[in-house]
Amino acid sequence: MKILHKIERIIYNIELTAIVILLMSLVVFAFIQVIMRNFFDSSSLWMATYNNVALLLLALLGASVATSSFERSHINIDLFQGILKFPYNIWLSSLLSLIAGVACLSFFFFSGHYMMVAKGVGKMVRDINTPEWVIVLIFPVCFLSMSYKFFICFLNDLNEIKRKRGQ
Repeated sequence: MKILHKIERIIYNIELTAIVILLMSLVVFAFIQVIMRNFFDSSSLWMATYNNVALLLLALLGASVATSSFERSHINIDLFQGILKFPYNIWLSSLLSLIAGVACLSFFFFSGHYMMVAKGVGKMVRDINTPEWVIVLIFPVCFLSMSYKFFICFLNDLNEIKRKRGQ
């Protein structure tokens, strides 16, 4: 289990680094766009396109960071978890983590298929001169990361049930 947490920590650090770099570049380019539009009556098309793509990447990476087992700040529907007593609340939490992991895994396969189709089509994002499949690559990567983290949460909940039953 420790190796799984180490892998998760490495993924988490990579995602946080990417978020910081993307956010800083987004702020700088958005500021430059505002200055160019207000003072020079012009703008750069590639900066606007980059900002749109960076915002999409930030949203997906932020969702992936929120699903970490040590962060656990993803949105939950806690209607019954506050009402139920131990061990039922942990069982519900583990079931919801398992369902979320399976859903993210299926989204991984669907988005991977879409990425392969986009690669086959060969469409280019004109303003930043990048193939569309390179931009779409973030979907399967983030969904795979999220499914891995949800499965870690599932295993953590099962370990907690086992540990508390042993007491």
